Amino acid sequence: MNIRTIIYSGVMTALIGIVIGLALTHISQRELRRNRIVFGGAILGFGIGAFYDAVRQEKLKEED
Repeated sequence: MNIRTIIYSGVMTALIGIVIGLALTHISQRELRRNRIVFGGAILGFGIGAFYDAVRQEKLKEED
């Protein structure tokens, strides 16, 4: 497994999670909960991105 691509995928999806969190706080007008929602989106995005890339790499390894 290539750890660099796993971390890169995690960071990129964490950035997407941050943007979604910021949009959510803007739409719902809950400025008091902004930090929790943004950090939650970042953590969730990193987890999903890293997991997805790890599974993708394992599938490619099995096909070879």
